[in-house]
Amino acid sequence: MKKDSLQADIEHRVAELRSAHPRISHCFTLMEDWREGGKPLYALRLDIRWPQHQSLVSGPACASAEEAVEAAFAKATDSLTAHA
Repeated sequence: MKKDSLQADIEHRVAELRSAHPRISHCFTLMEDWREGGKPLYALRLDIRWPQHQSLVSGPACASAEEAVEAAFAKATDSLTAHA
C-alpha cells in the first residue's frame, strides 16, 4: 500500500473511532518503521484524548504497515470500550 492510501486508511479509522466515541477530542498517530534482522517492521502509535483522559495505544510490531494499522486500531477499540 502506498503512503497516501495508508494515510487515508488511518484517517478513515480515526473518523470511525471518533464516531463510535464522540467524546474524543484529538487522536494523534505516528507510524514507526525500522529494520530488525534485515527485515522491516512497523508499529502504529495512537495518542487518543478526551476531556480529562488520555489513552496511549502502542500497536505491536508487524511485518507490514497495513497489519500495524489493523492491530493498533483493534487494540484502541478494545481500550476505549473498556473505558466507556
